[in-house]
Amino acid sequence: MAKRPVVFIVATESSGDNYGAMMARELRGMRPDIELYGLGGGKMESAGVTLFQNMLEHAVVGFVEVVRSLRYFLDTMDQLIAKAKELKPDVVVLIDSPDFNLRMAPRFKQLDIPVVYYVSPQLWAWREGRVEQIRKFIDRMLVIFPFEVDFYARHGIEARFVGHPLLDLIKHDEVKKRAEGLRHGFKIPQKKKVIGLFPGSRRSEVTRLMPRMLDAAREIMARRKDVIFLVGCSPWFNPDRYKEAIKDHEDLPLRAIHGRSHEVMALADFSLICSGTATVEAAIVGVPFLCTYRMAWASAILAGLLVNTEFACMVNILANKQVVPELLQHQAEPLTMALIALENLETGGQQMRAELAEVVKTLGGKGASQRAAEQVLSVGGLRPTSRPISSEMPAIAR
Repeated sequence: MAKRPVVFIVATESSGDNYGAMMARELRGMRPDIELYGLGGGKMESAGVTLFQNMLEHAVVGFVEVVRSLRYFLDTMDQLIAKAKELKPDVVVLIDSPDFNLRMAPRFKQLDIPVVYYVSPQLWAWREGRVEQIRKFIDRMLVIFPFEVDFYARHGIEARFVGHPLLDLIKHDEVKKRAEGLRHGFKIPQKKKVIGLFPGSRRSEVTRLMPRMLDAAREIMARRKDVIFLVGCSPWFNPDRYKEAIKDHEDLPLRAIHGRSHEVMALADFSLICSGTATVEAAIVGVPFLCTYRMAWASAILAGLLVNTEFACMVNILANKQVVPELLQHQAEPLTMALIALENLETGGQQMRAELAEVVKTLGGKGASQRAAEQVLSVGGLRPTSRPISSEMPAIAR
């Protein structure tokens, strides 16, 4: 009896869990006999991936924060290699998370297992020297931003641009319809202005940004009363943690929305958003926003020495100009956040909406998850049995 195909998918953060889940569904559609294992979160598990560990509770960011969880990650790496020796996957897919995945890549290669890297580490921003690890240990690099193809080409590495998987995830008509259902369910009057608060998906992000966002909400309320605040809560930011976070702000018109961030974005007239994947989501949805971030000061100092990009927000990096305002570290003051939000409420943010739409056009169109899955099967020497391989790849915007 022939061995069933086995694929490992490794994701350690919320965005990677999303992308891994979409890829898993495509892989299962192309090869119904496939066995999927790996690291991820609930969305990957729901998509048919047998998880060795749920990683989302341990997602961290910053040099200092990583050290505190080092033992857990090292043990998980060893467990993953033990499972690879046992199950002998045809191919491994590493999704983003370079501090974890670039340590795993050589260990998989030592076992002669092909490795696909999906969602490039931001080597163009910092730690460019890691490109040699890509050259040595990655069989195929799949990138989601068009400029990354040129970056790797300058280093003599071929990268395949498959488009951004968020364009598969966010379906405008469906999101708008669900958003109106959300408005009705929470009895939000049409005359109310809605401001979305998105303090991040990690514990360190939420604990640093949420208090400032709440203080900004108070500054906004002091200047106009026709506003309601919807908080987009990540899986880590569960109801108990949310209740604790707002205990000194219960007089504000706040509504916690769990697991429906796109609907909150679609309802919002303006949003305050933690730097990261959520900023690209907001661009696709089309909501004006400001990008903010705070990390431990030791991490921030090191980042300032190492990061070589002009902007922190991916939307601005893609546009090569400031489309959305950025408030980082000490700049992330509540009054400044509030004044930017108030100005955009007055103007409607029409110019920002138009510029966000132009940025989205560079992301390659729908079908990224299918194209990525096809590449994974190809590297693993597997052919689809339920769907022919498409030769279409997204055009690269220059």
